[in-house]
Amino acid sequence: MKRPSPRFATLLSSACSILLTGCLHADPVKAADKDTDYGQVAAWVTHLLQEQHYSKHDFDDAMSRKALKGYLEYLDYDKMYFLKGEIDTFTAKYGDKLDDFIFSDDLTPANEIYSLHAKHVKARFEKVKAFIESGTADFSGQGTTPINRKEASYCNTVEELDTLWKSRITNELLSERLRLKLAEEKKKEKSAAAPDAEASKANEAKSGEAKKNPKPPDTPEVKILKRYKRFLDTMNENDEEDVANFFLSALSQAYDPHSEYFSAPEKDNFDIEMNKRLQGIGAVLSMKDGAAEIERLVAGAPAHLSGQLKVHDRIVGVAQGVDGEMEDVEGMKLNSVVEKVRGDEGSTVRLKVVPADDPTLFKEVTLKRAKVELKESLAKADLIETKDSKGEASRVGWITIDSFYADMEHHTVSLTKDVKKLLQRLMKENIGGLVIDLRGNGGGSLDEAISLTGLFIKKGPVVQQKSWNGAVDGRYSKPSEPLYTGPLCVLTDRTSASASEIFAAALQDHGRAVVVGDKATFGKGTVQTILDVSRYMPSISRSTRAGSLKVTIQKFYRIAGGSTQLKGVIPDIILPSRYDALEIGEEALKEPLPYDTIRKMDYDLAETAPLPNDNLRNKTMERIKSNKEFQYVDEDVTRLKEQIAKNTLSLNEQARLDEIHANKQRAKERSAERKQRNLAASKEGDPITVYRLNLENADAEGLTTLEKAKADEKGGILNGDEDDDDASDDKDDFPHDIEPVKAETLNIVKDLIELNRLARTAKIDK
Repeated sequence: MKRPSPRFATLLSSACSILLTGCLHADPVKAADKDTDYGQVAAWVTHLLQEQHYSKHDFDDAMSRKALKGYLEYLDYDKMYFLKGEIDTFTAKYGDKLDDFIFSDDLTPANEIYSLHAKHVKARFEKVKAFIESGTADFSGQGTTPINRKEASYCNTVEELDTLWKSRITNELLSERLRLKLAEEKKKEKSAAAPDAEASKANEAKSGEAKKNPKPPDTPEVKILKRYKRFLDTMNENDEEDVANFFLSALSQAYDPHSEYFSAPEKDNFDIEMNKRLQGIGAVLSMKDGAAEIERLVAGAPAHLSGQLKVHDRIVGVAQGVDGEMEDVEGMKLNSVVEKVRGDEGSTVRLKVVPADDPTLFKEVTLKRAKVELKESLAKADLIETKDSKGEASRVGWITIDSFYADMEHHTVSLTKDVKKLLQRLMKENIGGLVIDLRGNGGGSLDEAISLTGLFIKKGPVVQQKSWNGAVDGRYSKPSEPLYTGPLCVLTDRTSASASEIFAAALQDHGRAVVVGDKATFGKGTVQTILDVSRYMPSISRSTRAGSLKVTIQKFYRIAGGSTQLKGVIPDIILPSRYDALEIGEEALKEPLPYDTIRKMDYDLAETAPLPNDNLRNKTMERIKSNKEFQYVDEDVTRLKEQIAKNTLSLNEQARLDEIHANKQRAKERSAERKQRNLAASKEGDPITVYRLNLENADAEGLTTLEKAKADEKGGILNGDEDDDDASDDKDDFPHDIEPVKAETLNIVKDLIELNRLARTAKIDK
């Protein structure tokens, strides 16, 4: 049954609250400000979800069960605090009744569950402390610990939970022991490589001429204990606003993964990012499984320029300055993590990161904070000039788009306008083909995706939008004639989402471009809007800090009728990718909206249709078979899949050390082989010249080489891995930054150029 507007439930809330406060069996949640009634806020947020969400799904018993499950997972994402019996009790008590409490302005279930969770965290800290101080952790046996408990069951007894926790703490202690050992090994390697320099430093230190040594690092035991103490302290600071935030975040995501509740502080941070008033590293963070995950990198910002961070990497530690102590931030509120990462321009921050492409490892990245100028995040282009065996030159344009940006208020900034400027210069340089690189592009302005498509097709449909009531709105490009009609490829990956998918799908459906990339794009085919909750609440409500709701209101559909939701865009040519081993994309999220189809629009195919995709695909597959780099990718995917399937880490120190050394050795051997291959290929001279174009030099007389442009762009940003043998980023092994995917995409567009030439010749001969 559809619930009434919560304004009719307010009279019942006080009596219900009085009757149910006795249900609490732990410390009550701390009160926040008196100007906001979070019970009323919860009721209105739920009402807005019912009325505004695309699904138009009532918050009934079924949604109640989803929300409860989501809230329990939000608090205890790896099932390390609650027991199965407690979960069963909460499910029986609130599973079908959460909706009744919410529509009575009553947050008793949220507070009771949180209070018990907090009680468990406090008790667990004491046990962790006792175990660490006992010194009984075993690093020489055959023990293991699970990597991921996402699919695990809750423990039945405290004894089972204690055993699980011992393996977790042993692993964390072992990780710190290994980190110290590897640092010592690295120091010895450097000393052996340059003994005179090391001896000089030692003499300086003895004579007092060197800088005072920083305090010795914490022992693994002290470091891990501090980590859990910080987590406990953070939890103790939480009040009813925080608990309401946790609960409403879980509740809104019961509808779909892109509907989200923002508390007042989180909305402030959201506004800062949306308005481009960024000062820090330029990474947009979201909370996933208890850790801050990189949702998007702002092009041109320190995080992006470093080359060391990628979308879906997880930040688990933050340190201030070059020598500051690394503070563990797992389990910390997202707002607190953001505040620690953000800082004054020119200051240094160090991040401990778990890479998305190998969640079994971690690395440290050092960045210098900076103001993120909008001009640094705009589209840029490369003019890539290659020579074949006969010495004949071929020119390909490469335009990189990191987001579909636009200034919606003043209309002074437009991605389409910028790409047009770059494209006109590339065309002036007589390019034979063009690549639009959308890898890592999480989307942005729908209007820009539509207008950008218009640069490559005649006026026609680009995308369809469907509302909850079934109304479908077709969106069209405006120009009557395309700017560029030559050979075109669109390069995507698993993280290309939203507006990126609309652009790629439209060109694919029109037969205008060959789409190249991972097995599929992200699969985000939904539209969200932001609602200020307080604006919908009665004036008599206590709603000063009511927060905001981001809610899904529409779905996107291709002009051919299929949705981009869930399935994403399937490339015409699929290349091997390390993402193949990972759960990334809409289908990996909780409660995604389903894929479906609607009526196909009427549209004309481009003059380039049909594209020779089968021919291009066959040529690519032949090259991939003998391509060493893609063989490496296949090996890595197989290895990572095995690790994920095994889902355990050894707690034997020597076994872990051997594995780390094997990984390092493999990376060194690959790098050496790659350099030998590059050397052999360049014996007759470098066949490639790359020029970088941006909006400042697009109209200049001459061309700027990539090397000079990179030196200007770098701007003193610290990678943190300049001398690190463990650095996983091997892009320096690829001349002109043309890594395997880029190299093969260049081959594809050159094949397309040649096939088009042969097709034109055949037409003329007829």
